[in-house]
Amino acid sequence: MARARKTTPQVEKVQPYLEGVAKNLIDKLYGPDGPGWGTKLSDIEELFVTLRTALSEAMLAEALTRQATAHAAGPAPARLCPSCQQPLDCTGRNQRLLETDAGEAVWAEPEGYCDRCRRSFFPSIQKPGH
Repeated sequence: MARARKTTPQVEKVQPYLEGVAKNLIDKLYGPDGPGWGTKLSDIEELFVTLRTALSEAMLAEALTRQATAHAAGPAPARLCPSCQQPLDCTGRNQRLLETDAGEAVWAEPEGYCDRCRRSFFPSIQKPGH
């Protein structure tokens, strides 16, 4: 019995593309006839889990790098010292590594330093109530 799969509008939007990528990968991995007869399901599954991890980590790295890079062009309030509200020089970068459900997330986070407060900050866009 098939399980119902969770999906989002973002996934539905790219589903046809994902199916095309899947077909292309199968061709590259196994050729046009697919896995050879006798290939164990567990071996196929193990390969696909490894591919999923590699893809997830690459996408996380790309998305987080783009997000951090876009910060420089972001709104001025995101580049203010949270303590004294003076402008921060946010040219520094701090390497971050987190283990997530989708794999390792690695990126360089913008880092600002306030000469007045003598503290480093990792600027972020303030949300209401913060």
